[in-house]
Amino acid sequence: MNNVITGLAATLSTSVNDTQSEIVKTQTDLAAGKKTLNPAETGVVTRLSAQSSAYATVVQNVTAAQNVINVAQSGMTSIVDIMVQMKNMAVQASSVGLSDTDRASLQVTFYNLALQVASLGTSAAVNGNNLLNGTTLSVTTDITGNNSPTTTIGPVDVATTATTIAALDISTTTGASAALLSLTTEINTMSSGQASLMASSVALGAQGTNAQKLSDGLSKVIDSIQNIDPTKLQAYLQNLNTQQSVDYYLVSQMNTEAAAVLTIFR
Repeated sequence: MNNVITGLAATLSTSVNDTQSEIVKTQTDLAAGKKTLNPAETGVVTRLSAQSSAYATVVQNVTAAQNVINVAQSGMTSIVDIMVQMKNMAVQASSVGLSDTDRASLQVTFYNLALQVASLGTSAAVNGNNLLNGTTLSVTTDITGNNSPTTTIGPVDVATTATTIAALDISTTTGASAALLSLTTEINTMSSGQASLMASSVALGAQGTNAQKLSDGLSKVIDSIQNIDPTKLQAYLQNLNTQQSVDYYLVSQMNTEAAAVLTIFR
């Protein structure tokens, strides 16, 4: 009889201790809003968090590069508009109906417009990055540390174009005709540059979207591992408290039974 009581007492004691530990753990999780993770789970969360953060950095890289491209595209739009205006002036100056004085006046405006093209090419910078001054922009879009893939965005050489058109002279019909031909070529070059920038922007946008999806997906996995369900956990805590009450009741009954047995030996 004593052995039976001793065995039951040991079992109840273990149950009481286990239930109390689980109650403390559950209360801690509820207070923190996060699960208490074991070492293996902690390792997984650490690894996934690092990957999610790396993909988030890729998104930041893409966003920064897009800002540079956007400023360059805006500058290109203005440059092409000015060059079209210059081409129209060259057409006007090539007319035999204009006087030399009129052509000289047009040349002054023509040259000032060329200077504006040069200015736009040097002012389209973001944090020192300028795709209109011949500088290539490299954007790291991987998280492996191998620097691959790296998206390279080719520049548009506005400086060379600006120098070319600044040297044009429409003060004579011959010069105006030559300027018309040169401007047609340079406008086509700038248009190709615009198309290249747009293609780079689209490609970067796709990579940024993909990186964002990967980062969000990893974050969801992390949340599923470490986040709690407050409603479910509260119900679980209530069940633990009920179990604890039952265990305490059984312990009290065991103590009563043990006391009854001991009276036999008195």
